[in-house]
Amino acid sequence: MRVVQTHNKSVVFGILLSALIVGVMLTIGQVPLAVSQPVTIPAKAVKGPIPMDGANPLWESVPGVIVPLSGQLITTPMHPNISVKSVFVKSMTNGKELGLRVEWSDQTKNDTTIGPQDFRDQVAIMFPVNTSGAPPFQCMGQSGGTTNIWRWNAEWQKDLGKDSAGIWDVDDQYPGIFWDYYFEEPAGGVTYPDRIGRSLGPFNPGIWSGNIMSDPTLRVSSVEDLNANGFSTLTTQAHQDVIGNGVWEPSGSVKGGGYTGPTWRVVVKRTLETGDANDTQFKAGMSVPIAFAVWDGNNIERNGMKALSTWFTLKLP
Repeated sequence: MRVVQTHNKSVVFGILLSALIVGVMLTIGQVPLAVSQPVTIPAKAVKGPIPMDGANPLWESVPGVIVPLSGQLITTPMHPNISVKSVFVKSMTNGKELGLRVEWSDQTKNDTTIGPQDFRDQVAIMFPVNTSGAPPFQCMGQSGGTTNIWRWNAEWQKDLGKDSAGIWDVDDQYPGIFWDYYFEEPAGGVTYPDRIGRSLGPFNPGIWSGNIMSDPTLRVSSVEDLNANGFSTLTTQAHQDVIGNGVWEPSGSVKGGGYTGPTWRVVVKRTLETGDANDTQFKAGMSVPIAFAVWDGNNIERNGMKALSTWFTLKLP
């Protein structure tokens, strides 16, 4: 290798200044330098139940890793102008369950899609179902390389326990809305709960078909347990095994946290082994590929328009 030397001070100064400017811009944009990031996320061994509250003091002593994110530029719809540049990840296990806390800066809380202009905040954690050998394609896997995706949804978080139908609906979003009535109804119409009750049967195609997006009774928490083996193959599992809890903190900054200011802090948890062939199975001492994706509803992000990471490694004690 030939080493080129120069005694031109202006050239040297220019190179150093350029490097400094790049570093400052990355810092301002909250883009971590990839070379400074560990590729392994250690799961800390703990005793007792894993807390679903991300602000629980037990999370303070767990080591965290900043995972850089980039815009999805592999398939349409592409999205280079992401707003979330990184997530701060912690993990713990009590020998029976695995818990992850994912945290990211978000200036706005977006937890409804009732209006056509609304898009929700989300975060997804992905594992390969087959943990032996090389991991599949990082964007939702590939044919013969199925992935198990745990997707937390801010709208589902909002829906928990809300209203008789269990969802935040049009009349909640627009309380001044006028409800018309059908010809067979008595004078003055019927109440909104009455109408919803009548629509829960075969007249609601989403619920009648068993669509988890339409029927909140199919959800066990604000996390959806999914599988994918390539683009356009995302499928809800028949059995939901993951639970989660997310809180948007307008002030951010908790002990052991990764960011200050408005922050989403989401905890997801599942038993190490489920017996479900569609789930990733975890065992003590193993290393598992893990990847992340974030959608910022305020940035009109949905579907393939997201920020995503490459594969990292989750190391269980």
